[in-house]
Amino acid sequence: HGDCISITESYAKNILKFFCLICRDRDPSLEINRDDDYCYSPTRHKDKSHRSKKNKRRKSTRQCGECTACYMTEDCGRCDFCKDMRKFGGPNKIRQKCRKRHPTKGGELKTQSKRARKEEHKREHRGEKEKSRKDEDIPRQCYGPGCTAAARSGSKYCSDDCGLKLATNRIYELVPHRIQQWQSSSCHADETSRRQLEQIRKQQLDARNTLQLLEARRTQLEALIERAKQTPLIEDEETADDYEESELSTYCVTCGHEVSARSAMRHMEKCFNKYESQSSYGSIYKTRIEGDNVFCDFYNPHQKTYCKRLRILCPEHSKEPKVNDDEVCGFPLVSNVFDHSGDFCNLPKKRCSKHYCWDKFRRAEIDMEIVRQWLRLDELYEQERSTCTSMTSRGGVLGLMLHQTVSHDNIYEMPQPIQA
Repeated sequence: HGDCISITESYAKNILKFFCLICRDRDPSLEINRDDDYCYSPTRHKDKSHRSKKNKRRKSTRQCGECTACYMTEDCGRCDFCKDMRKFGGPNKIRQKCRKRHPTKGGELKTQSKRARKEEHKREHRGEKEKSRKDEDIPRQCYGPGCTAAARSGSKYCSDDCGLKLATNRIYELVPHRIQQWQSSSCHADETSRRQLEQIRKQQLDARNTLQLLEARRTQLEALIERAKQTPLIEDEETADDYEESELSTYCVTCGHEVSARSAMRHMEKCFNKYESQSSYGSIYKTRIEGDNVFCDFYNPHQKTYCKRLRILCPEHSKEPKVNDDEVCGFPLVSNVFDHSGDFCNLPKKRCSKHYCWDKFRRAEIDMEIVRQWLRLDELYEQERSTCTSMTSRGGVLGLMLHQTVSHDNIYEMPQPIQA
């Protein structure tokens, strides 16, 4: 508002403390304090348009403005400088303008060196820094309610109590109206959070039901394995298919060695377990879940971790049970790929190459699905916690102080009195 009181920006820098005309008429003892060290110069600070014009004319400051060379706009094309230019077919090595366009008088005295301009710039800003230091030394009144003491350096309050009092008064003044406004209008974010919470809890219930189905599948699998063990054993009779398999060979996907097709499954399983046991997967926490624990949880005292492989597939801390000579394979035979025929493989388990460790893989498949459902439940629990936290913080004191929703439907209604 410098135009209202007829004070320019450059002149205002000379003023330390200003009093308007009305205040000075009421109290004649008030005087405008000025900075005695500041030297006011009307030409010291110019507007931006003048500076831009000065920058445009900086290129031509070396011209004297009195000789004919200052008014020439075209090169002669005959001097050595013109012949060096590219537009006249020269190599452009000298890079000087035409000799006839060089001023004949001392126009170079008007230019100012770069170092001199830097010194002048430093002198200008040195006075502004000193003035800012003087402003910091001037004591200010504390912002506390009813406090007339001076504020601390670098603060708005004289003590922490004044800041707490002002914050308390603001809470008592703003929070009741914000609470009334919060209760009078429905929150769209809360409705969205409630729908999300219902969806999350529905997914949690589905995951729980899936876990119960997997437990039932595990029980059925154990019963199926017990039935398969009762199958009568038949001695291995080499057929034409077995003879063809013995002639075929393949390469191991782990080690790359060539093995026969008949023993490929057994070799690949042992080779994979050998390489898998060279690395360990552990955690410092032991698994605590409902039902049977599907993890190995073998404690390593050197690393102080618990193994987190599946117990049925851990090659490092579990060994395959010894297979007897009279133990039957017992694999449930199927028809049309998926339909169980009710029959079982009655070959010896040691010699059966088609169904190697089928019971272990069936158990591992169910255990892996159980782990997947528990991980999904853990993720859903985290989403539920995050949604509940956002709902509770939305109506808290801090949220009501920082955020406000304007209801345009009730903007012209009179506010209801607050009940104590």
